[in-house]
Order: sequence, then structure tokens, then C-alpha cells
Amino acid sequence: MNTKLIESLAQVILSLSEEEQNLLYLKINLAKPSPSTQSELLNLNNRLKSFESQYQMSSENFYQRFRVGELGDSIDFFEWSVFYEMWNAAQNQSEFMETKN
Repeated sequence: MNTKLIESLAQVILSLSEEEQNLLYLKINLAKPSPSTQSELLNLNNRLKSFESQYQMSSENFYQRFRVGELGDSIDFFEWSVFYEMWNAAQNQSEFMETKN
């Protein structure tokens, strides 16, 4: 552990105004996935698995085929595509946050 760095950071944080400390606190907490976010990701994953089971194809394969118009325009497919986009965006954000930390 780099104790000199930690001590320097502590001094900088203590020298911040209350507004700056609040902003720092907000930024740190936004970088962590909250339990509700994890719950939402699990819910999205479960929904995707349900569609995958029903239609016997992976969500990735479905999405590629749906985007080029191979599968038609069933309401299920539109719903599946939205869940896949939401899941994909959440995964990308999660990976981005992990690389930043």
C-alpha cells in the first residue's frame, strides 16, 4: 500500500469545501453498482433467459437476426430486443466502471 499517496489524498480531501466533498462523495458512490442495480441486472438476465428458452436461440443471435429483419415484427421480438439493449448497456457500463476502479 502506498501510504504517502493515501496521506496526500486525505489532506486534499480535507482541504476541499463542503460542496466539493459532496461532489466527490457523489462521484465515488455512482461508480459502485447499487444493490438495486444488481437486482435489475439479474431481472433483465432472467427475462433474456426466458426468451432464449422459448425461442431456442441466444439473445445475441436473436438480436443480430432481428436487426436485419429476419425474424419479423412480433411484439415478443420487440420486447426481447429492448431487454437485450438494456442488458447490453448495463454490462458495458459495469465493465467501464470496473476498468476505472
